[in-house]
Amino acid sequence: MVQLTCLIMRHSLYVMMVVSAGVMMAVSSGEQAYAVEDKNQIEFKLPEGLEWETNLSDPVVADQNAKKGGTYHDFLSSFPVTFRQVGPNSNSSFRRNLDRNSLGLLGLHPNTLNFYPVLATHWAVAKDNKTVYYKLNKNAKWSDGKAVEAEDYTYTLEFMRSSHIQAPWYNNYYTEEISKVVVHSPDVISVVSGHAHIKKTLLSTTSIRPTHRDFYKLDGDWVKNYNWKVAPVTGAYTISSWKHGKFVTFKKVKNWWGQDLKYSKGMYNFDTVYLKVIRDQEAVWQNFIAGKLSSHGLTMASYYHEKARGDVFDKGYVKKLWFYTDRTAGSSTLWINQSREPWNDVNVRRAFHHALHFDKVNKELLRSEYVRLPAFYVGFQKYDHPELKARAYDIKAAADLMKKAGWQLGENGFWQKDGQTLTAEVLLTSSFHQDRLILLKEEAKKAGFDIVINLQKGAAGYKQTMEKNYDISWSGFGVGTIPPPSYWQYFHSKNAKRQTNNLTMTASAELDKLIDEYRATFDEVKRQQLSRQILQFIHDDAAFIPGFVNPFERYGIWRHIKLPQVPGTKLGLGVTQFIVKYGWIDEEAQKELTAYQKKGQSFGKYETIDETYRKKMK
Repeated sequence: MVQLTCLIMRHSLYVMMVVSAGVMMAVSSGEQAYAVEDKNQIEFKLPEGLEWETNLSDPVVADQNAKKGGTYHDFLSSFPVTFRQVGPNSNSSFRRNLDRNSLGLLGLHPNTLNFYPVLATHWAVAKDNKTVYYKLNKNAKWSDGKAVEAEDYTYTLEFMRSSHIQAPWYNNYYTEEISKVVVHSPDVISVVSGHAHIKKTLLSTTSIRPTHRDFYKLDGDWVKNYNWKVAPVTGAYTISSWKHGKFVTFKKVKNWWGQDLKYSKGMYNFDTVYLKVIRDQEAVWQNFIAGKLSSHGLTMASYYHEKARGDVFDKGYVKKLWFYTDRTAGSSTLWINQSREPWNDVNVRRAFHHALHFDKVNKELLRSEYVRLPAFYVGFQKYDHPELKARAYDIKAAADLMKKAGWQLGENGFWQKDGQTLTAEVLLTSSFHQDRLILLKEEAKKAGFDIVINLQKGAAGYKQTMEKNYDISWSGFGVGTIPPPSYWQYFHSKNAKRQTNNLTMTASAELDKLIDEYRATFDEVKRQQLSRQILQFIHDDAAFIPGFVNPFERYGIWRHIKLPQVPGTKLGLGVTQFIVKYGWIDEEAQKELTAYQKKGQSFGKYETIDETYRKKMK
């Protein structure tokens, strides 16, 4: 007896299924189908023994008494060059504002580091350690009011693999790391990783974001056509207005679908987030002091100890907060472009390491509050290389290496070869760090290196970085929080080209082999060993120069803006992200502040240090 199975077809997917003699067989163009025995009953086959889980037991970070309403004022150092999240010139600091409103299947708790439900309500890890099944939240909606559907996740694969988006990193990631997304029913999908992983890594890898399949149309003009289009989001805020060169405004999504989720209650309280373009850093500070900006980072010692003075601080109109974190760190400071001469010589690169007096920078500019990174990454426990240390300032060691490379000190005191003086041009995209680089420049002269600072702010600096148009780049990337750490995007030869994160233009067959094996290995002990080998290679290759890590965050915030009792998280989200997520406006406090300011009255200085997550770093 042959029993025909009626199919639900979506968006022209060609699928044929029959049940014959009790066996279901399928032929599918995208392996995305669910069978129904009749039009009212959906049934689907899943592996036996799946253990569904969720997490509603972790403590909430938000204050449940937070008030809704008002505007949070912040700044942009330059107007974004695109509103796209992928493609050319999209990997800028502005994209963080977009990413935080593009939710994944799961969220990562910023204190416990446990996963919790967001667009998925439950999840189950298959025995192959490559596949995760997700039950989708039926209430999830895009900001345009359309429901988030299972096919939006399969479209993510099609979208991210497309050559039209001109995003090689995403093309590769969603081919090698995400091999398949299967729709089993309207409310259940599975995401298959390209490699077997330990559970936490697998959840992190497969917790993908949906892509609005009715909004995006892929064609050869995609990059141009979508440069300024505002994509629907699943998060709490969407771009509502902007003026090129002037501002970007985000507004709270009306009746946002996620506002009653356990971990969202008390969050996203502002009606509006207004980002004003202010290109000059001193102008940013003056806007903050005048009350035109809601907060300002004070992590830099010069800001916290010197600039953060005067009436607004002394009278308590602005609160000074110092909060310790406990997070992984790395991939920050100087990246040498070894595709250029003479930086393709490892001895020249190593010599340059020894010419940089980071200890003096820390002592004289940072009050010895920072910690020098020992290697490319630190804080990943057994994935770290405990024996590595950053090369110290050593004029003799620098000289020996330069002579070994065939260079001689000229009469001008700088290294010369074949009549040419070596110039180390450093691309700097943040004036925040200019004083550090100036001090490094002065000390490097004693070691025979002529550093030229090329300060390019905002979009211009970002473009130059992505085009790899520099000798040396002063840059940093956000670091993942869950082992294993990432190396492929920074050092694999496939990324030794423009518009990638391989800022050193490293292309080594030996390192490729280590990275490929590292990515493919499921055995965690072996992966940890490979991580240490990779870190050793990066250290020996000397194209990356580790800088500082600050084990804390500091910021100033106007008195009427309130925060939870613990004013930060273990992961340290950053000033803007933490306040937008967890802050709110106290209208009574705002009225009181206005009255005190008019009369010149004082609340008394407000300065606090929170050590909830303080961890002593070596």
